[in-house]
Amino acid sequence: MKQNDSVLPDEGAKQPYVRDMFDRIAGTYDVVNRLMTFGLDQGWRAHLVREMHLDPKARVLDLACGTGDFLKAWSANGMDAYGLDLSYRMLEKAKRYGPLVQGVGEALPFGDASFDAVSSGFAVRNFADFAAVLTEVHRVLRPGGVLGILEVATPKSRLVRELHGVYFGSVVPLVGGLISADRSAYRYLPESVAYLPTDERFRQLLQQSGFTQVRRINVGLGAAQLLIARRGVE
Repeated sequence: MKQNDSVLPDEGAKQPYVRDMFDRIAGTYDVVNRLMTFGLDQGWRAHLVREMHLDPKARVLDLACGTGDFLKAWSANGMDAYGLDLSYRMLEKAKRYGPLVQGVGEALPFGDASFDAVSSGFAVRNFADFAAVLTEVHRVLRPGGVLGILEVATPKSRLVRELHGVYFGSVVPLVGGLISADRSAYRYLPESVAYLPTDERFRQLLQQSGFTQVRRINVGLGAAQLLIARRGVE
């Protein structure tokens, strides 16, 4: 582990750590998620779905699909939705919403230009190599395809940032640990914000991976963000 009492895994150990952690908390994940966000996470997902402006017949991959929130939304909108996740226990919760594959974002088991869109919710900080994930997403998207990301963020307002810091850093680990009986998992989730790229770096990584028309939308008073981008047309 890293210095002090951090629960963030050392380099090279992140992937198995994240897999095992989500396997452990899969049973209570949805309940804690709703409590942590006061149910707002569902609205943020719906917002991203709208902002991606997909054709009703689109073929969509939800990357790090978890228990299937985005898969449920895509299927409800008539899309041909597929899910991929590292955690088998999370996939067990999502199996009613569409075809699923256990795998990692850094090596997607799909052919080139297989999808019209890729979505991902609250997963960027859990990938072992986000740049490699973007390269793979670019590969499996058709030219002009859309990538949509929902992720936590740091509020710009000082007051909101301080209140959010106390809530996310102290209340969430306490409540999540009590409900799931896994305190380390809900200490990891706030601490893992350290893995997130800055706004500028996020945009740079997307552009370097071949994405264009990058848009960022703050939601939840800046506590979360939507990122939408298109694969460039060669």
